[in-house]
Amino acid sequence: MDLRDLLQQAQRLNNRTKMDAELPRVERTISQVLQATQELHSRVTQTGTNDLQAYTLLGSKGVDLPKLTQKLESLSARRSFEPLDPVTDSDVKGYLKNERENAILSVIDETNRSIFDSVERSKWRCIYAEWGREKERLLNSLVGPKQEDFPDVLRQTVSSVLQENPTPKSLLTNIELLYALEITTYNHTHLSAVGHRPNLIAKFTKLAREKFPDEFVHEMWSVLEFMAGVTPLTRNVDPIKNRQTTPQFVQQARTYLERRYRHYMNTVIKQNLAIAQRGGVPNIFNMVSSFVGVTFRGPQTLVGLLDVNNSRPLWPLVYYSLRSGDLSAAVQFLKESGACPELLKYMILLQESDEAEKSNSKLVGQLKLEYNNKLRLCSDPFKKAVYAIILACDPHDSHAEIMHSIDDFLWMQLSILRTDDRRDYNVEQLTYSGLQSMILDKYGENYFNAREKTELYFQVLALTGQFESAIEFLARTEANRPHAVHMAIALHELCLLGVPNSGVQQPLLCVEPEDPKPMKRLNLARLIIMYAKCFEQTDPNEAMQYYYLLRHFKSSDGKNLMLTCMCDLLIENCDEQMLQLVFGVQDTTESWRYSGGIFSQFPALDFDKYFLAGMVGDELANRSNFESAIKFYFIAGHLDKTLRLISSLLAQVVHQRTREGSLRHRLVAIIERMNNALAVRKIDVDAQAVVTYQLLAQLLQFFDYYHENEARLALEILVDYRLTPTSCANVDECVKNLKRMGPEIIKVLPDVLLAAMNIIYSEYQSLRSGSASPNNNTTLTIIDDSGLGKEAALCHLRDRAKALTNMAATVPYRMPADTNKRLVQIEILMH
Repeated sequence: MDLRDLLQQAQRLNNRTKMDAELPRVERTISQVLQATQELHSRVTQTGTNDLQAYTLLGSKGVDLPKLTQKLESLSARRSFEPLDPVTDSDVKGYLKNERENAILSVIDETNRSIFDSVERSKWRCIYAEWGREKERLLNSLVGPKQEDFPDVLRQTVSSVLQENPTPKSLLTNIELLYALEITTYNHTHLSAVGHRPNLIAKFTKLAREKFPDEFVHEMWSVLEFMAGVTPLTRNVDPIKNRQTTPQFVQQARTYLERRYRHYMNTVIKQNLAIAQRGGVPNIFNMVSSFVGVTFRGPQTLVGLLDVNNSRPLWPLVYYSLRSGDLSAAVQFLKESGACPELLKYMILLQESDEAEKSNSKLVGQLKLEYNNKLRLCSDPFKKAVYAIILACDPHDSHAEIMHSIDDFLWMQLSILRTDDRRDYNVEQLTYSGLQSMILDKYGENYFNAREKTELYFQVLALTGQFESAIEFLARTEANRPHAVHMAIALHELCLLGVPNSGVQQPLLCVEPEDPKPMKRLNLARLIIMYAKCFEQTDPNEAMQYYYLLRHFKSSDGKNLMLTCMCDLLIENCDEQMLQLVFGVQDTTESWRYSGGIFSQFPALDFDKYFLAGMVGDELANRSNFESAIKFYFIAGHLDKTLRLISSLLAQVVHQRTREGSLRHRLVAIIERMNNALAVRKIDVDAQAVVTYQLLAQLLQFFDYYHENEARLALEILVDYRLTPTSCANVDECVKNLKRMGPEIIKVLPDVLLAAMNIIYSEYQSLRSGSASPNNNTTLTIIDDSGLGKEAALCHLRDRAKALTNMAATVPYRMPADTNKRLVQIEILMH
């Protein structure tokens, strides 16, 4: 804006302010106008015309341009490590500086990229590992599919150099091996029926104490052993319902916590012997008195506490007596103090009889009224806790002032709960199911930080009678899975573990509709199978000891689960070493009997090794693995099934040439073994199956002669068994004989006809070319015997070829088109 514009604006403003009425005008002197003009001129010349217009424009929009300019100047134009621009070649110093800075920047950039790539790889590795664990957990929670539902997995073969007699390395860890030895000993003791069966929980607890280095594992086994020390059950009693209806488990948990707290009190007293002033008879009364003297020795610890007994606060003495499990000591403290006579009277009644609550309902009502009216706001938390424990009331009060550990909280809840037979339905009380739901559902794993404090969460679940949930939680981690498996086995052998009633295909942890909440059942069969599958190929002896524990379970198809697991094991690995390990060696006196083997260790079962071999053979036959099935049928003594499978395999390969290692080559040894077995037990086999088998065995020899160009010997077999006609007059007889044979013979008939036609055509060409005479040893037997001349022999061969063609057209089966075509072509060539 220049002076001319300013003058024009001033004139316009002056015209706008003119009014009809005369107003006093402001007039400036010449000196004032000059001063104002100089100030305006100095401002215009300092900032510039454009800056002034910019200030005016942005100021009208509420923008402070000077501050915005300062912010823009503070910003750095360079935001990334970019290579510096090159300098001219003549500037050596600048060139070296630029190269140095470029090298530094490139190193920084490369480091950034490598760090980013490393972080990215680590992130995906962790994601994949986490997903792997999650998928394993989900698969274990789902209903297990049948074996045939799994898709075929392509296995990549890797060449390796092995020893001549390689021995697979055991996949059992030291801890797993120690457990397996105990299981084997337990099974042998059970099978020998010598004395009573040992207590597996006691044996495993001793093993954990002596052999395992982890102290937490020993503590978990100790908790389980103590909780299992109840009246033994039978298999006819449901362990879940029995656990929820009897007070034994509640009492066991309280006793365990009280015993552990007595140990803690003795430890504190031993650390403060001078202050404790322990003396008198070593009993809980004196121990509690010493402990309270150590704990409440300062004036600040006595704030809010009521009543005193022998210079010690009374209600802590009573509470810690109850906490130690000694009601008589609490009664003695109250007697000495003379306080609360009604509460003392009721405690004496409780000491004498557990039914005191029902028989003294009036006294109980008065005490509860006193608690509700006076003690809810009592300053002494120990007195309030004593009333709550004795009266089993106010389950919602956490008594946080005196709860210093999970043990204290759990003992308090166990002390105030009431079982269904002692519950007063008119008053809100804590039940066993309510406590279990509180621990499992309300608080759960997050509250107890179960991932880091596994043993603590396990003990809380076990002490509240939730064995199944505790074991399932322990089995999630690989390190604790061996302990979880053997805890489940030990509890099941004592009839204390709840297993599904609806079959072994249930998830690892399942809920039955009739069970009280929040109780769950553990699928022991799935847990054992999942555990034993990891080492069954390298340690089959130990795996079968675990499968023996499943002898009372049934699979989804109604079969014995022990047999099913062993059957799956043998299907996966059915080599000679495994067969000898399981079934033993063949008896020299009776070829169909076997002695020794792992399965001989279980003589008291309803089935034997031969039943197992037959079951494995049936399964392999259903999977069309006939060659392996034959091995097991031989062991089981099922010669009829063996004959049918051998015949089926012979029908597939009988016409082929013998090659080393081929199926046809292996069948030769099987046939020899079959012939030896038939010589002893032929009466046990179907006659039709024997005839089919023997004919196929002869055809095997026929094709061997055929491929070796032994025409005479080959055709002798066909003539002896009347498989092919020697003339057109024998066609009907051969066709009638063929109808009595099995389908395996019909399957190989086209190859037999072609081979016979090729032999006849070969003889025809030899006779016709004169390379062989009718009396030569290579000519056909029938020609030699009849002494025919050359023309007669040729005519006989043509007649025989025509008989083969007629038979192919007469048989009531559809012959392959190529076979008929080839037979007709050869017959035409011979005319």
